[in-house]
Amino acid sequence: MAGWGGARSRSGPAPDPNSERSERRGIPAGLIRLPASGYKYRPKKFPLATYEVMRPVKDPDGGTMLVLDEEATMAWAKREQELWRQLWKLPQAVAWHMPQNRYLELTVALYCRQVRLCETSEAKSADRTTLQRYADTLGLTPQGLKLNGWIIVDDADVKPETTRKKQSDNVIPFPDPRDEWEQLQ
Repeated sequence: MAGWGGARSRSGPAPDPNSERSERRGIPAGLIRLPASGYKYRPKKFPLATYEVMRPVKDPDGGTMLVLDEEATMAWAKREQELWRQLWKLPQAVAWHMPQNRYLELTVALYCRQVRLCETSEAKSADRTTLQRYADTLGLTPQGLKLNGWIIVDDADVKPETTRKKQSDNVIPFPDPRDEWEQLQ
């Protein structure tokens, strides 16, 4: 198929959201508008198990063994919770909460853990690359917003568009579920 690039997700031109083909595939005309004021509700409980921070100690035989550092583990968990709460205040959280994007909730949690890991001195370049990929997936970067088809707009501009494509006279009008969803938001 010409114009769609290769096997990678970012190769080739992006689909035109205004084309009839996109409309048939269920891609709404235009971008999903996210309110600049962000998500207004309480986030769910952080879904990942507590990350255990281990530290090396000398054992009686002269070797080293790893033991749980409870203080560091608690500090790690506190920072993850802080990041989790901050992320759920962003405009992108409105999109993460939409039924079609609920699968991203775990990715948000993994992003929090990855940020925390990248804040340590043990972080590798691969960790930072993973963090960037998570950020793109979650729409936290300009490229990620574009890939997801999201745009952050002033709250007054989030109202649903009332004009869709003009229907022909022989088509019975049927309410568009996308309009209903936008009105619920």
